[in-house]
Amino acid sequence: MATSEDVLAVLRSIDASLKQLVVALVANAPKPVASDRDLDGKYGDPILKFMPRDWTGPSFKDLPFSACPPDLLEMVAETFDYFARTAEEKNETTANGKPTAPYKRLDAARARGWAKRKRGGWESPAAAQSGSGFSQGGDGFDAEPADMTSDDIPF
Repeated sequence: MATSEDVLAVLRSIDASLKQLVVALVANAPKPVASDRDLDGKYGDPILKFMPRDWTGPSFKDLPFSACPPDLLEMVAETFDYFARTAEEKNETTANGKPTAPYKRLDAARARGWAKRKRGGWESPAAAQSGSGFSQGGDGFDAEPADMTSDDIPF
């Protein structure tokens, strides 16, 4: 016959195993991706306010998510996930007393949504109309047209 201590030991072992399974499931769960409706909404294309420390390409700081390359947006999403976890641990709130973590998770999902759109071939409406595409380097503007000379510049 099992003693109560043996039963408790088995229950503790089961509890520890279940906790490990939950951690593994959460770690491997797919991350949320913003819907097209969210991305096309009022807050769907936020301005990138920071550059992730591991990003080695050009800076896209102060540009909208829609102007950033997909690889950068994935890094931004991971960073926002980290910010959300930290905000939750510290119980950070907005000036109105609302938790900040959900807002950080929304921006992470939006970064993933824009990365998905960009990988799917999405172009900004201006780039699609001009047929030139968006220049992702330098100052964010395409080079001068080849047929333009310095005489054509009015200043």
